[in-house]
Amino acid sequence: MRNRIDIKEESKGIIRSARVSPLLVTATVMAVTFLLNRVIDLVEGGSMLYSYQLNWEYFRAVMERDPYAVQTLLDSIPEITGHSFFFSTLVSLFTIVLNGGYYVYCMGIRRGVEMPVSTLLDGLGVAGKLIWCWIQISVRVALWSMLFVIPGLIAAYRYRFAYYNILTNDSLSAGEAIRLSCRQTSGIKGELFILDLSFIGWEIVASLTFGLLNIWLIPYMTLSDLGYFEDASGRMSNEF
Repeated sequence: MRNRIDIKEESKGIIRSARVSPLLVTATVMAVTFLLNRVIDLVEGGSMLYSYQLNWEYFRAVMERDPYAVQTLLDSIPEITGHSFFFSTLVSLFTIVLNGGYYVYCMGIRRGVEMPVSTLLDGLGVAGKLIWCWIQISVRVALWSMLFVIPGLIAAYRYRFAYYNILTNDSLSAGEAIRLSCRQTSGIKGELFILDLSFIGWEIVASLTFGLLNIWLIPYMTLSDLGYFEDASGRMSNEF
């Protein structure tokens, strides 16, 4: 297995050399996600900037140490209606599938293949499996988290490669992809945790740019994660 530094350097090289820019594709995903979230705000709060306004008012009330203002703000949050819940759920499910297409794009440019922006729709072919996989992982992580935070965190790393498995082998069921991920991450969960920690500085800087730096940071993180996935998959292949 290659070390973290080599994998991250390789990822930066892929970002520079990809024939269809990862920055463009990532910006497209971010733009679509942003617009969908603004529509959710409009449906739930009557304003496309509702969540931003709510967060700002809450932050200001907390900073002013005004418990009455905080409670008044919380009481003013509209109840979730049936149609707003349905639309929010629909957007969440679409985001899972969109991310699947993004992973396909990143897998392709790691192989040196030209991947057009339309690749983002490739997750539609396995949409049901991706969504069912997400549901299973969410339930399992939640159950493990009931024991304590650490078991839930370990479970999240254990299932980390499940989506990649479905996207590289669509004959796998969601359950099979999860079980395969458990074997792939055996012995490297600590390394994956350290990989995530190594990006914290960049994530802080990205927050200071109002998320604009994520256009570069997201493909950097995803490509690095896929580097570990490819090495783990190759290691398993050599065992048989």
